[in-house]
Amino acid sequence: MKKTLLSATFIFVSYLTFSQGIKWEPTIQSAFAKAKAENKPVFVECFHPNCPICMSLEPTLKNAEVGKFYNQNFINYKLNLSDAKQVKFLNDKKIYLPGFPLFLYFDKNQNVLHHTDPVNTPKDFVNHAKAALDPNTQSGTAWKRYQAGSRDVGMLSSLAYLLRITQDTTRNIKVANDLYGVYPKDKLSSQESWEIAKKCLMDVDNGFAEFWLKNLATAKKYEAAKGHDGNETNAMGMLVQMAIYSPKASKYSLAKVNKLKQYMNLIGAGQYVASNTWQIEAQALIREQGQDKAMAFIQNMVSQTSQPQMLVYYVTFYNVNFPDGKLASQVRNWLNKALPQLKEPLDIANARYESARLYKKAGDTAKAKQEIALAKTSLASAKAKATDTNGKKIVENIGNGINKLAAELK
Repeated sequence: MKKTLLSATFIFVSYLTFSQGIKWEPTIQSAFAKAKAENKPVFVECFHPNCPICMSLEPTLKNAEVGKFYNQNFINYKLNLSDAKQVKFLNDKKIYLPGFPLFLYFDKNQNVLHHTDPVNTPKDFVNHAKAALDPNTQSGTAWKRYQAGSRDVGMLSSLAYLLRITQDTTRNIKVANDLYGVYPKDKLSSQESWEIAKKCLMDVDNGFAEFWLKNLATAKKYEAAKGHDGNETNAMGMLVQMAIYSPKASKYSLAKVNKLKQYMNLIGAGQYVASNTWQIEAQALIREQGQDKAMAFIQNMVSQTSQPQMLVYYVTFYNVNFPDGKLASQVRNWLNKALPQLKEPLDIANARYESARLYKKAGDTAKAKQEIALAKTSLASAKAKATDTNGKKIVENIGNGINKLAAELK
């Protein structure tokens, strides 16, 4: 009788374990610690509590067969994207999520093995996990297959997606361009093509991007069908923004800048064109049409603002980007307008520092030294007022610039 009771208890406990679905670790740190101890990979479900699709996964995550497979083969963690402390793990790993929900699978050393957008059935959840365990299907090994010559559309799209998640821009651009090269052009208006454009691209100079920027009405239908009205402009806007603020942007041609401005108009962001593209446009003008043309362009921007901090920023741009001090007297007028309006010691210190740089650029070392002295006086007052970490860091950065310039002027 006792033996029968024990057996029944064991069966009941076992049933409870698996009927509860996936067992989650309390923290990402404990998940990886346990993974190392048990020599298992880690499954991370990235979700947001305000995402209806994310919440619709819950019954499947609690499915007995899903729980059995995941609990046997993985250490599991639910990553709440509304919790900054939990998101820190992704930020520290330089992982970017183009969307959610997203399933990420890591080895015990926190390297990405696999990723997938979940298909919400128990069978598919198990198949996602099996793919993550198989070196032949893991997205984390796709780069090796790519190097070996594979150009399968499914593999390329999975790899491009992963490279965007891991923010590997150089490889992503190469793979995404190859993906467009082999993708059937008669399917460019398909939902699959739109998903590729939305999730796999990191550069606007790609056939998918160029197609969808001109066909946003079709993308709008796909997003509306999912209840994501307006997401098509968000997705393409992010891509255009990545191009504008890319480290390469300072070398763009005028033609490329104008194309980006056209794209901004296509996504309904025409009112923000000037504020987002003026710097890369001015840099292109300097290279292609000379500094007089560039100065005329910036002067037009200056005439539209009365904000003293912005006027000082235009001076900074001149000091950094213009080749010589030929136009320094014109730029000096911007500073003369800004300085009387500045009240905070930190703003004044920065303006005096830029003034010193401007005098140095014009070849007037004596006045540059005078401005350095004034900058140091204002910076001392700013340092005394700085209380938070960010304020102290700004003071330190300006101070480093002042000290470097002072050494150059000796």
